[in-house]
Amino acid sequence: MKQIIFLLFFFTIGINAQDFSQNWKGHFSYLNITDLTEGDDRIFAAAENAIFIYNPFSQTTEILSSIQGISGEQISKIHYSEDYGLICVGYENGLVQIVMENNQNILSVVDILEKVSISPNQKRINHFYEYEGRLFISTDFGISEYDLANLEFNDSYFIGENGGQIEVKQTTVSNGRIYAATTQNGIRSANVNSPNLINFQSWQTDFVGNWKGILNFNDQIFTLRNDNRIFRINNSNLVQLTSFSSEVTGFNVSGGQLVISSSNLVQSYNSQLNLEAFVNNLLNEDLELNTAISNNNQIYLGHKNLGLLQFLNNGSDQFIPLSPDGPLFNRVFSLSAIPNELWVTYGEYSQFLNPYPGGINERGLSHLVGEDWINIPVEDLNNASELSDVAIDSSNPSRVFVSSYFDGLLEIENNTLIQQYDSSNSNIEGVPSNENDNRIGASAFDSQGNLYFSNSLTEHQIKRLNADGSFFTPDTSEGVTNPTQTLSAKLVVDRNNNVYLGTLKKGIIAYNSSTNSAAAIASSVQGVDFPDTFNENPNITALVFDQTSRLWIGTQAGLRVMSNPSGIFNEEPNVNVFPIIIEDVDGLPQELLFEQFITDIAVDGANNKWIATADSGVFQVSPNGQDILNIFNQNNSPLPTNSVRSVAVDQVSGRVYFGTTSGLLSYSSRITGTNENLDNLRAYPNPVRPNYTGLVTIDGLIDNANVKITDITGNLVYEDFVDGGTLEWDTRAFGRHKVASGVYLIIVTGEDQEETKVGKIMIIR
Repeated sequence: MKQIIFLLFFFTIGINAQDFSQNWKGHFSYLNITDLTEGDDRIFAAAENAIFIYNPFSQTTEILSSIQGISGEQISKIHYSEDYGLICVGYENGLVQIVMENNQNILSVVDILEKVSISPNQKRINHFYEYEGRLFISTDFGISEYDLANLEFNDSYFIGENGGQIEVKQTTVSNGRIYAATTQNGIRSANVNSPNLINFQSWQTDFVGNWKGILNFNDQIFTLRNDNRIFRINNSNLVQLTSFSSEVTGFNVSGGQLVISSSNLVQSYNSQLNLEAFVNNLLNEDLELNTAISNNNQIYLGHKNLGLLQFLNNGSDQFIPLSPDGPLFNRVFSLSAIPNELWVTYGEYSQFLNPYPGGINERGLSHLVGEDWINIPVEDLNNASELSDVAIDSSNPSRVFVSSYFDGLLEIENNTLIQQYDSSNSNIEGVPSNENDNRIGASAFDSQGNLYFSNSLTEHQIKRLNADGSFFTPDTSEGVTNPTQTLSAKLVVDRNNNVYLGTLKKGIIAYNSSTNSAAAIASSVQGVDFPDTFNENPNITALVFDQTSRLWIGTQAGLRVMSNPSGIFNEEPNVNVFPIIIEDVDGLPQELLFEQFITDIAVDGANNKWIATADSGVFQVSPNGQDILNIFNQNNSPLPTNSVRSVAVDQVSGRVYFGTTSGLLSYSSRITGTNENLDNLRAYPNPVRPNYTGLVTIDGLIDNANVKITDITGNLVYEDFVDGGTLEWDTRAFGRHKVASGVYLIIVTGEDQEETKVGKIMIIR
C-alpha cells in the first residue's frame, strides 16, 4: 500500500528554463571536468555547473550555462540521446534537466528534487542508461525511469530489502534484464519489461558485495567492485578483467570501446577486449583525471584542473587542451575592475577572518582583458597562498598589488610577479604566534600614488608603501586597543587620503594621513549606530566610498552609511553612522537589508549601489538607498547561487561583475560613468528595428545633463536629467505609447547650459 500511495504523488513536473543571454554573460571556469559523454561525433563535457559541446571535425564549441537556462547546481552526470537529440543533465541535488537540441528549450524535471519522502542527501543523480526510449536514472535512493519520447517522468523503484532505499551507482540492460550496481546490497536484477518493477520482490540479488559500476559491452556484462577490480560476468561466475591500484573514477562504454579511468591511468579495450589505448602519468605528473571517453578512436580526458584534453596516442604522451577560455576556478573570492579589465582572486578567509577554513589554499589569479582570460598559476606567484584582493595602479594599470592573507603583498606587472613583500624585506609584521604568517587583507592607492594596506593581528594594522618604493608605518595606536589581538581585512582610502580599515569586533580604524593620527569608529562613539550583534561591534565586511564621499559599510548583520567620515578626526568627533530606512510593501518603515550578511559593495556611474550578500543575491539600490532598483538571485537571474562574494563595476561599459561561490557572471547595466564632454554621444541600437523590444541606450553623457528627444518637426516626446553617463529610453512618448517610425533628435544640454550636442536615432516600426 505504501508503494501505491507513493506512485500517486510522484507526478511529473516540467518547468521550462529561462534564457538570460540578452543582458548577461557567463564567465565560468571549464577546467574541472566532472563528466563526459559522446554522441553524433561530438563530445559533451560537464564542467562543475556548466556544459560545453565540442565538435572535433569543425573544432567548434557550444556553451550551455545558467545564462542559457542550465541550473547553477553541481552537475553529477550527463547523457546524450542520439535517438531523441536530447542532452540529459543530472545534478547532485536530484534535479534533472533535458536540453532539446531541436529548439534549445530546457526542461527542468523536479520530481526527484521536490520529493519530500526522500532525504535531500539521497537524491544525487549517479548515472543515466537509455534503453528503447526509457531513461533509467540511478540515484542514491534507487532507480527512477523517464520517458524520453513523451518527456514524462514514469516510476521510481526502491529495490532494497522490503522496498528500502539503497544507493544505486549504475544500471544496464542485457538479454531482457535490467542490472543495478549498488554500493552495499550487491548486484540486483529484474525483468526489464516486467509491469511490476516497482515491486521490490521483482528484483533478485545476483552477486553480493559492494559495487559501483555495471555496463553492457559487446553483449557482455562487466562490473566494477568497490575494491577497483573489474569483472566480466560469465553465466553465474565473475572473471576478472583488470584491476586498478587507485580509485576508479570513470567506467563507461563510448566510441565502441570499454573505457576505464582512475586519477592517473586510462585503459581502453576494443570489442575483442584487446587494450587499444593506455594513458599513464601524462607529463610525468599526477593526471588528476575525473573521467575519460573514446570517440572516433580518440581518447578524451576529463581533467580536474586542465579541462578537456584530447590524448594523442602516438607514443609521445602529448595532449591537446580543448576547454573554452575562462578563469581558473568558479569559487570566486574578490573582484577588481577597471575599464575593459577584471582581476579575480580565489583565496579565502572565513567570516571570522580565519585563513584556515579547510586548510590554506594556493589558487593563482585570473585576469580578464577584453574577452580574453590570462590565468596566472600559483607556481608563477612563488606559491603564495590565500590571494584575497587586488589593487590596480590607476597611473599604470599593468601594475597591480595582490594581498595574500598569509604570504604578504605581491607586486605584479604585465601579469608577472615582480616582487613579494613580507616580514623579511619590509615593515610587514607576522602574527604573534608565527612571524611568517603575514596577513594582508586588502590594499588601496591614495591620490599621491602611495599604497596603503592592512596587516592583521599586528601592532600596526595599517602600513604604507610609498610611491618611491620606501615603506612607512602609520601611527594607529589611538584607533585600536590590543592590536595584536585584532583581526582586520577590508581597507579604503578617501579623497583626502584618509584611510579606513574594517575589523572584526573592533569597528573601523580611521587614519588621518595629514596628522599621522588615528581614531576608532565604534559603537562606543556617539553617533555610531552599528547593527546589534552578540559583540559590541559587528564584523566589518565591506567598505566603499560613493560619489558624494559617504562611506557605505557592510557588516555581517546589515548595512550602514557614514555621512561624514572625516568628522571622526575632530577634537570632539562629529559622526553619523546610520541605517537606511525604507517603506515595505505595506508602507511600514523597515531597515534596508536588515540583518543581511553584506559581503561587498560597489558604486556605478550613476552613484547607485550594488550590494552583494552571503545568501540573498545582489541588491541594486538608488544613490541614497531609498529605492531598491533590482534584486538578482537564483529565482530571477542566472546567478548559480545566492552566495555572492564580490561585485565590481566597469565604469566605462556599465558591465557589473558578480563573483559567486559557484562562478563568475556579468550583467549589462547600461549605466556608465560620467564624461568630461559630449564628444562621444551615441544611441544604440540605431536604427531600432521592428523586432527589437528592449531599451534604447544613450551614452557618452555628462552628469546632470538635460536630455530631450523630439521628432523631426521639434515635438517633444521625452525629457529627463541624467545621473552618470548613460540614459535609457523605452521609445515611448512620455511613457504612454510607442512613438511612430521616423527620425528623432537627441538634444543634450550640459548642466551649465554652455555645452550642447545633438544626435539622431531612427526608429522603424
